[in-house]
This record gives sequence, structure tokens and C-alpha cells, in this order.
Amino acid sequence: MDTRVRQTDGASTDATRGIPFTASLTFRQAAVTLLIVAVLGLLAGMVELGADWKSMRAEIQEHTHRSLELVSGSAAEAAFQFNDELAGQVVDGLFAHREMEQVVLRDNFGGVIAERQRHDLAEPGALVQRLFGDITRYSVNLSHSVGGASASSVGALEVTLAPGEIGARFVERGLVIFVVGLAKAVIISALVVLIFFFMITRPLIGLHTAITRIDPTRPGHWPRPSFPRHEKDELGQIVTGLDNLMQAFQQGLEQRDRARDENMRLGAELDVSRRIQQILLPSRAELDAIEGLDIATHMEAAQEVGGDYYDILSHEDGVRIGIGDVTGHGLESGVVMLMTQSAVRTLLTSREKDMVRVMDVLNTTIYNNVQRMGCGKNLTLALLDYTMATAAELPAVAGHLRISGQHETVIIARHDGHMEVVDTDELGFPIGLVEEMAHFVGEISLDLHQGDVVVLYTDGITEAADEQHRLYGQDRLMEMIASHRAESAEFIKDAIINDVKRHIGNQTLYDDLTLVILKQK
Repeated sequence: MDTRVRQTDGASTDATRGIPFTASLTFRQAAVTLLIVAVLGLLAGMVELGADWKSMRAEIQEHTHRSLELVSGSAAEAAFQFNDELAGQVVDGLFAHREMEQVVLRDNFGGVIAERQRHDLAEPGALVQRLFGDITRYSVNLSHSVGGASASSVGALEVTLAPGEIGARFVERGLVIFVVGLAKAVIISALVVLIFFFMITRPLIGLHTAITRIDPTRPGHWPRPSFPRHEKDELGQIVTGLDNLMQAFQQGLEQRDRARDENMRLGAELDVSRRIQQILLPSRAELDAIEGLDIATHMEAAQEVGGDYYDILSHEDGVRIGIGDVTGHGLESGVVMLMTQSAVRTLLTSREKDMVRVMDVLNTTIYNNVQRMGCGKNLTLALLDYTMATAAELPAVAGHLRISGQHETVIIARHDGHMEVVDTDELGFPIGLVEEMAHFVGEISLDLHQGDVVVLYTDGITEAADEQHRLYGQDRLMEMIASHRAESAEFIKDAIINDVKRHIGNQTLYDDLTLVILKQK
């Protein structure tokens, strides 16, 4: 056990040595962390820079106003007395500030008493003008009173700040903000990477090393790693899960020979089930004996036992047609299909005509049997009741069709070329999925005229894929129906199946193909 612990802690094993550093988990983790923190730091720096810009503008305005207030008295005295020396002292005092571009002291006639201006300043850029151009000019009216009389205007003190100098100071402060932010990002990234390396990355590297040393012929004896302080977290659960998986693989290898014998026995059972399915399908003689309808059918299983269901049952009041698709295919799906066929026939024999009652009893039967089987199967199922029109309704209407249950759409090609699509999603619920489903069941009724074609199918038709994984689709199916609607039901069926096979090409058939064509005579 100690040897295995030392192996998992080493990051330079043979398994990890072959991985380029730039492709390693540690490098990618560090790069992503640094990028995220850098972006967040940049955004935070932009926000902080914006706040500093607002603060700096307020600071400049406040400082300038305060400076003008401090010298306004002396400036007013100099303007009143026309004292050039005092005026020069006032102007020089203000001009000593770095941001000052021009200071002018005027008398009340607009004449200049004293002026200072910098001529060596560079022209500020458009961005600087946009940021600070509106706070560079200030003017204070000067007033003076003599002997208690009311104050009178004696001149003005005008100040112009240099935007370039203000912008330079703003850039200096911004650089400090971004440098400090970048340093924080690097430090945070390093701390996060180190923490995650010791908490997650290094154990994962150890787990990777252990997995690469698994002997495929003896997976149950793999060098299971041990991670102290990770026994109860996700890493510990991963190791436990992998160990369970390896043990299961080991048992699977040991049971391989027994499985071969079991598969042979199961193959024989599947063959019997397939033969039972074929026996229970309606015969050609049964279909030909049905009055009012020209019927053609096709069912082809993707495996030896299919999960598709269809049946056509003639009774004294008309014909009941059923089509469905059990989830999956194989023996269990085939058994559910056989149960459905038996239940539908039983309900028809009992003369139950209420579709809600039929679907509810059928669902309860299938649900209970599926629960007993423990296979979790269910099926989509649509039931159609056909009755011939009465003599009084002829020749305007030749037959009536009631549709109930949730399955694929029902396509109807009218004799005049009009195409109709009946969506069955609102007419039912998957059979065997829930215990009670009566409130989900709906029903619609349609009139059929001579030459109308009704097409029922399972999704194996529309979802048949070619070598480029393109589906056959409902649109192409409808085109085939429309172009051959004037032909017999058998001709329409053969045309559709042949077209589906051409679409599939050499692809494997992954789902059952079931097609039922009903044509009103």
C-alpha cells in the first residue's frame, strides 16, 4: 500500500512523462485561471479607473475654486489700486501650479493688469479634451468696497488649466491602478493554481497513472491508488467507482464462456418468439376478406424480434386497426408487443367500443405486466376503428374512421390530391408508462371518400438514415404517398418500402420498419 501511495504522488511517471507540458492539466489550469483572473482584474481596473476619473475631476474643480477664493481678495486689491507688483505676485502664485496654462488678471475695463502663460505645452489629444476639456476654464469677478459703501466690480481673475498636464497626471494614476491590479491577478492566480494542484490536479495525475497500468487481462487486480483526506469526497468516490468497475470487468471476463452458452440458448428463444410474432400477424386472406378497404402491410424487424406492433381485426361492426412501437427491440420488446396484441383482441372480443375505456384497460394491463417483468418498457399506440358508411351516406361518404392514442402522425391522401396530417400527440399517452392514463386519451373522427388513402407507420420509416446520417423524413414519405395515391394499396406499400431501402443503401437497419396502407374502396 505504501508503494502505491508513493506512485500516485509522483508527477513524473512514465504515463505523465509523455504528455507535453502545454497539454498537461496543470498548465491548462494555470492558463485558464490566469486568463479569467486577468480579465476580471482588467474589468475591475476599468471600473476603478472610471471612479478615479470622476474623483480627479471633482478634485481639480474643488482645488481650483479654493485657490481662486484664497487669492480673490488680493487680486481685487491689486485691480482696484492698479498695483502691478501685487497683481504679479497674485498671478505668479497661481501660475506656480503644474496644471496652470494661463492666468490673467484684468481690470474692470477689460485691460490686462498681469498675465502668465505657458507656450511650450503640446496640443492635447482628442481623448484628453473629451475627458477634461470641460473643466479647464475658470473666471472670478473681483469686487472692492471703500468706506462701507456697496462693493463694486474692479476686474476679473481668469484661469485656464492645461488639459495635457491633467491627462498626464491621470495616466500616471491609471498606470498605478493597472500595475497593482495585474500584480493582484498574478498573485491570486498563483495561489489558486497551487491550491487546486495539491487538492485536485495531483490526485488526478496519480489516478491517471494507475489507470494506464491496468492489465486488460486482469482488470480486477489494478493498482488502486490511495488518496489521504479524499476518501469521502468526489475523488474518493471516483476511485471506489473505478474499483467496482474493474471488479465487474473481471467478473465479466470470468463469465465470458458461460455467456456464450447463454447466448446460444437465448438465440433459440428469440427464434421461437420471432416465429410467434409472424404467426399472429394478420394473413393475406384475412385482409382480402375485409369489405370497404384495400389493405397492404409490411413489418421488418431490425433484430430477430422486433418491438413494432400492428394488427387488423375484423368484427361485425367494422375493423379495428392498431399500430404501435415498443421502446427498444429484442425479446422483452417482443413480449410486450405480444401482450399488447392479445389485450387489444380481448377488448375487441368483449365488444368494448369506448376508446377511453379501451386505452385505460389496455394501459393498466401492460403497466402491471411490465412492472412484473421489471424491464421498464412502454409503447406508443394508436387504435383506429373503421366502419363503412350507411346506404344513405353513399356516395358522398364511403367510410368513417375514429382515431385514438398517441403514436406517429396519421397521413391521409385524399382522392382529389389534398394531403392531411393527423397529429396524435394530444390523443393519448405512452402505454405502460404510468398506471392511470384515462384523462390523457382523446379521439377524432374522419370521413373517408372513395380513393382516399390512410397511411400508418412507425418511426423506423421516417428515421431511416443513409450513409451521411440524413433521415428519410415525413416530407419524402408524403411525396411518395401523393405520387402513388391512385395505385393499389399493395403498390403504394411496395413503392414506399423500396424507396426507404434505396435511401438506406448499405446502412444497417437500426430500427423496425412497419407500414400499413388503408385505401377506401
